[in-house]
Parts: sequence; C-alpha cells; structure tokens
Amino acid sequence: MHLSATTQFESPAQRWRTSGLAALLLLAVAFATYVLFDLAGGFLIEPDSFTIMVVSMFFFGLLTLAAGYGRDRAQRTKWIVLITWWALLVSQEVFNYRSNVTTVSDSEFATEAYGEAILWIILCAGVIATVFKYPHFLKGLFEGDNKWMTWLTLLSVASCAMAPSPIFSLAWAFKLVLAVILVHLCSYDMSELNGIRSFLNMTLWGVLLLVLLPTVRSVLEPDPVAGANPTGGLELRFLHETPTEISALAGLLLIMSLTLYSPKRRRYPLWIAGLSFVLMIIAGGKTGIVAGFMSGILFYAMQRRVKAAIGFTALVTVGIGFALVFTPLGEYAAQYIKLDQLTSFTGRTGIWAFAWPLILAKPIIGHGFYSSRFISMMYPGMPIAAIHLHNSILETAYNNGAIGLFLMTMVLVVVARNLWKAIHSNASKELRYIAIGCLAAYVNLFVNGMFNANFGSRPFAPYMILIALVPVSTQLLRIAQAESARQLEIAAAR
Repeated sequence: MHLSATTQFESPAQRWRTSGLAALLLLAVAFATYVLFDLAGGFLIEPDSFTIMVVSMFFFGLLTLAAGYGRDRAQRTKWIVLITWWALLVSQEVFNYRSNVTTVSDSEFATEAYGEAILWIILCAGVIATVFKYPHFLKGLFEGDNKWMTWLTLLSVASCAMAPSPIFSLAWAFKLVLAVILVHLCSYDMSELNGIRSFLNMTLWGVLLLVLLPTVRSVLEPDPVAGANPTGGLELRFLHETPTEISALAGLLLIMSLTLYSPKRRRYPLWIAGLSFVLMIIAGGKTGIVAGFMSGILFYAMQRRVKAAIGFTALVTVGIGFALVFTPLGEYAAQYIKLDQLTSFTGRTGIWAFAWPLILAKPIIGHGFYSSRFISMMYPGMPIAAIHLHNSILETAYNNGAIGLFLMTMVLVVVARNLWKAIHSNASKELRYIAIGCLAAYVNLFVNGMFNANFGSRPFAPYMILIALVPVSTQLLRIAQAESARQLEIAAAR
C-alpha cells in the first residue's frame, strides 16, 4: 500500500511559508518556556523532568507540523510515521547518560534512562494510534523477508525472562519491538523510489544528529574519565565522547550522504558527506575508519568508477596522515602500537576467547536478551570489563543462542541477496545507484559489527538501520523486477 499523496492543494512555496512560520512559532514558544523554567529554577519543576517536558513538546510540535503538512490523509500519516521513526532513532542521544552495571542489575536506573523510556512510551502511543486507525498496516510482519526479523524480535522478548535483569532487558526489547513495527509502517510508503528516498533522507538527518551531539559534548565538556586509564592514555583522542561510535556512525553517514547526493536536485548531502568524513577520521575509531574506507571503495567500485575509487583512497590516506600529524590522534596511535594492542584488536580477542565457553554452555537458547551487559559482573575472570562482546555474531549467540543466530543470519542474508539482485537487474540507473549505496551501508554496518555490538543486543542506531534495510532491500528488488518486466514487455512488443 502506498501512503504518499497524489493531489496537491497548495503550491510548494505556500507550504514552505506555512511550515516556516509554524516552525518559528514553535521555536519561540520553546524558548519562552525555557526562559520561564530557567527563571523559576527548581521551584516549578526538577531539571530532569524539565528535559522530558521540552523533548516531549518538541516532538509533539513536529507531529503538529506533520499533521498540518497537507490536506491529504495519506500524506499526513506518512510524515507522522517518519517523524516517529526519526525520534526513536535519535532517542539514544537525547537522554545521554552513563549507567553503572551494578545498579542496573538491581533495577536502579539513571534518571535519564527513565526520561528515554518515557519518550519511547510517547512514541508507542503514536504507533498504537496509527495501527488502531489502519490495522491492516500490521499485515505482512510474518510474511516474506519480514518474518525473520519479527521472529527474532519475539525470541528476544521471550528470552528476557532468563536475563540477569529481566526488567532491564525487557525495556530494551520494548524499544526493539517499537523499531520493528515502525520500520514496517514506513515500508508502506516504499512502493516507489521517492518513498524509499524519503525514508533514507529522514534516517540521514537522524544519524547526523547522533554524530554531532557527542562531538559537541567532546568540545564543550571535559573528559569525565581523563587520567583514569592505567595504561597511559589509550583513550587519548581528539574527541573523547564515544570516539569509536562517532567514527562508525560518521562512516555510515558518509555512505548515506553519497547515496542521496544528486548534482541537479540535492546538493546538501555532499556537505554532510564532507563533515562526516572529517569526523570519521579525527574521532580515531579504527574499525569505523576501516569500515568507512571499505564501504566507500565498494560504493564507487560497484559503479565502475575507477577514478573516483582511486580519489577516495587518496583522500582517506591524506586525511589520516593529516590527523596523525596535527591532532592528538598521532600520540594515541603511538601509544597503541607501543602497548602492542594491534594483535589482540584492543583486547577483543581475549573477550571472544573468554565468552566462547559461556556460549557453548547455553548453545540453543542463550543467556537472555542483552545479557551480555552483565557478563563482566557475573564472570569476574573476564580479561576486560566490557559491557558487550565486541562482535555482533558472538553477541547474538550469547544472548539468544543458535536459534537467535540462525534468525539473525537470515536477516543478513536476505538484505545482501535482495540488494545484489537489484543491482544486477535491468532496472533504472537511479534505482541501481540507491541499491549500491544501501549495499555499501550494509557492508559498513557488518564490518563494524565484527568488532562492536552493532546488532544482536540493544537496538541502537546501527541495529535499527540494519532492521530498516530489510524492507528497503525488499522494495528495491520488487521495483527492480517490475521495471525489468516492463522492459521485456516493451521489447517483446517491438
């Protein structure tokens, strides 16, 4: 089913003026509210509750703009669902916090965690309202390629009962369910390339925010763990706030920007690509840089643009060299080599070796969804006090056993298969270009996932985007096959 409107009641210029005035009014109200509560201090409301209120007001303001975007009901529904998807995607950074594994295991969560959960509940209410009005939107969750992710999600929810902290695991499973349903709702507007492009564009802005917020905090706030590393500063980098995640997401953002760039219609993604390239390098995340380089080369190689691939390689080489010479990344690299961390992938091989017998102890059903969060507390002999296994395959196997690993493997296989077939079809150049970009993003996620918990546990942005690639790849293949069939009919008619 297609949600996009086919009839326009206002000119584009009129809609932009209306939306612009509404946005300015919303910002004015938000600023006035901020000044009011800032002057009132703690007399009116606690700071944490104030953050929740501001975020909720902002989200409802966006929904109001979406509801008034056009008189066509399908168009309004489309933008409401897309904004809800964007809000869920960025929720991990809206309420940024550091949790303690001991208090989490005792079901004592940080205040910001409750704020994030409240936002999930608000988003869930919007999803329920949409499904209640259009119940047929849930059709297809257990059909075709969608069924693998749906069954994996249900397994994750059921396995929370076995986790060390069932409430903690169930909270993240709730977000996983919400993400899967939202992606499925968004898929109803992907029957044409414009719908797929709209979804990817909304995801692009979400990932951009996820990259910028920790970068800004790294610049404006002091490093909370400075001097705490006994090895002599392995975490000495230009950006101290989650540098590995910044590099990984920036590399993914780079590929998404190149995919959506169009010299004639959309030039802004090129500026985002430039920014993401710089942040990918200076953040110093080794896997993120390697994954960004590999996916970038693949992006141009699949298009047979040899000169562009060579130019991209040269650009990455120069960028790394510049960062090593003019930023703290050079000192970090020297310390990294001195401590001989390369052969163990920064201690990851020790984590993998330690976790393997634990996986074999419960090989079929695993230890429970997101149980890896507590592995260092439950097994003190772990070489590094990690909060996950730094490998998405092992992460999935530890949490959900062989059953979960099989379902996750099927998710990975169907995405790769669909995109590969779409690229090698007789479809339009534009469709194959988008499919190549999605395949490059998929490779980026997979490479990062081999050294980080990109999927198989908490549904952070990488896991959510992998989930989204299931319907995106399915729809790209369907459109490609339809275009190929039309071309054959035309050829036969001649």
